[in-house]
Amino acid sequence: MTNQIFESEHQINYYECDANQQLTISMLVNIMMQVSGEQSYVLGVGDEELAKEGLAWIVLQYAVDIKQIPKAHQTIKITTQASSYNKLFCYREFKVYDEAGTLCVTAKSTFALLDSEKRKMVRIHDEIVEPFQAPFSKKLIRTPKPEKIKEDEVVENEYRVRYLDIDSNLHVNNSKYLDWAIDTLDYDFLTTHTLTHLNIKFEKEVYYGNQIKSQMSLFQNEAGQLVSAHRIKTGDVINSEASMTWEKKEELNR
Repeated sequence: MTNQIFESEHQINYYECDANQQLTISMLVNIMMQVSGEQSYVLGVGDEELAKEGLAWIVLQYAVDIKQIPKAHQTIKITTQASSYNKLFCYREFKVYDEAGTLCVTAKSTFALLDSEKRKMVRIHDEIVEPFQAPFSKKLIRTPKPEKIKEDEVVENEYRVRYLDIDSNLHVNNSKYLDWAIDTLDYDFLTTHTLTHLNIKFEKEVYYGNQIKSQMSLFQNEAGQLVSAHRIKTGDVINSEASMTWEKKEELNR
């Protein structure tokens, strides 16, 4: 058997874009998750079927490489496939192409199965993943951790979790973490720099009404790349950590 590859097209709407008319990273993640959800539905193991068993998928980590960010009104093609799974985790890959067929974005993600009532991870059910035709492997795929915040250079914003921040799993939607993270960077930076890599790891759920802190520090890493490191906290609990690699726009156009 070969892995089931699923593809879908999406026309980018202006409201999915930022002031530069570029697709936002949070909307990119939402679109990829929509496509993976469509595949699950087509294969008969969509969210509604899992909910009948008291289960839901949760994302633990994304690693995203961006060669070119799609823009408003473009029609993109998204492909996805479940690449492998083990007793606790499922691994899924995404690719995004522009209208000319040029590869713009590649992403790898790690999923786990959640007991919706106990709010705990459970072992992967073979009958749920079998339709995807992904191979079982005992090997754990360890995506590198996001780079850490520089504690003496932290910028911080605070937010209260609103009703519209949560999704059907009754916790904050993954894309909201990205909005909170991006919001710590100022307008001048965001209009003159382009995101080329994202690594985000989700640790603890955030719920309606929680007061969160979005923290960030900006620095050059050992490879000389410009990096923003991010952390989402509720009280002393770290809910998510991320790092983003940026390039100035004129450097990308050389």
